Amino acid sequence: MRQMIKDVGTWILIVLQGVVAAAYFSGVLAFAVTDERSFPEHAPPLWAWPAVVATALGFLIGFVCVLTSVPLLARRSYRTHNRWWRVLAATTAADLVMLIVMISPPGWQIFDWYVS
Repeated sequence: MRQMIKDVGTWILIVLQGVVAAAYFSGVLAFAVTDERSFPEHAPPLWAWPAVVATALGFLIGFVCVLTSVPLLARRSYRTHNRWWRVLAATTAADLVMLIVMISPPGWQIFDWYVS
């Protein structure tokens, strides 16, 4: 029973981090391939809404998930008894990359493009 609870907690972190990172990176990709003039201000198309939400709120969700995941992954007992720790490590790494991009100058440009 305890192992099942640990697995559920791990999967919650995996799914949260994976969804937020995927939505953000889809927004980064859209920003990279779309001309700014074809994206009217304050009217993002329907396909862009996951990226808009991830750009606006992804930092908070990602930061909390990373703060929760890193201490878990640092414990040897967690890695020994949880078979999904590698998937959690991969999604945490993707989330860290997302957070680094968000605080970089291109990340601020992406934020301006989607949110302002």
